[in-house]
Amino acid sequence: MKKALKILLGPLLTRLASAASAPNKKKVFNSLSKLLRSLHRNPGKRGLVIDTDFNLDKFIIFSDHHKGNKDEGDDFAGSEKNYLSALEYYFSNKFHYANLGDSEELWKYKPEEVISKNTRELQSEARFHEGKKFYKTFGNHDLIWKDKFEVKKWFKDIFELPLPIWEGILLKTKIDQKSLSIFLTHGHQGDQMSDNNPFSTWLVSHLWRPVQRYLELNVNTPAKDFNLKDRHNIMMYEWSSFKKNLLLITGHTHKPVFASGLYSDHPNNNIPGINTHNGDKRRKLIPSYFNSGCCCYSDADITGIEIADGKISLVKWHWENNTSERTVLEEVTFDKLVNDL
Repeated sequence: MKKALKILLGPLLTRLASAASAPNKKKVFNSLSKLLRSLHRNPGKRGLVIDTDFNLDKFIIFSDHHKGNKDEGDDFAGSEKNYLSALEYYFSNKFHYANLGDSEELWKYKPEEVISKNTRELQSEARFHEGKKFYKTFGNHDLIWKDKFEVKKWFKDIFELPLPIWEGILLKTKIDQKSLSIFLTHGHQGDQMSDNNPFSTWLVSHLWRPVQRYLELNVNTPAKDFNLKDRHNIMMYEWSSFKKNLLLITGHTHKPVFASGLYSDHPNNNIPGINTHNGDKRRKLIPSYFNSGCCCYSDADITGIEIADGKISLVKWHWENNTSERTVLEEVTFDKLVNDL
């Protein structure tokens, strides 16, 4: 029966889902702007606003773990050792931890499978929460965490409750007396399947995802399609480049971006296709957009964005000489960054 349904319905459902997941510029811009307005006007409703000092407070930002059930299809399993080592380092060094979503892979696996097989990782994350230094947003693959009752059901034995899971987080600070805000969110805004009204959210979480898991449908998303990665990153950059005194940090595409690629001449660290023209007026490249990459690369590496000691950095954790090593890939001081905005 399963095989017959997959043959009969699979191609149509996959095309429809892939089309719905493709980024639409107008919808992406509108959704990001609406969420940012909500954070400013109604903090605590859809997201959290944190006043901070980047010379004193330290943050690590990870996204897109896609924790599974440790079977052969679990993209996170190989990265587990690097992730646990990284969390130990950041906890010991008194970092705040912002988790930007798609932490649990709930397209392929049921919540009970993921939670039961990732107790060590979740308990390590919970230490930050106990110290009031853990902030979590939901993504399109763990959209179910929009429901506070589901959060309570699955996390009650690991995390202190309540465990709020937001759509966005806003870090507000001053650099040389200049105001600067950093807007953190998963980055799936504009996705018609995962960023819509409550009915759509319920439909995706409770009907579409079970069907997808049962039929084992492979949907093209920005995390899997290189063309979609770049299209999505370009849209995120374009939106952020017109915002004053604002940096945008997302995940979702699994492709790290540091300061829009401004300070790097490495092709892998740039966003191909960025249009720095606005009509006939030339626009400079603005270092407004960052992407944390992911915690489930095929080589078991993980990447993240660090904020510490007046600097922002793109870091990689990789297994070398039988231990997990931290490497800074790119870095800039906030003084320089703010001057270039």
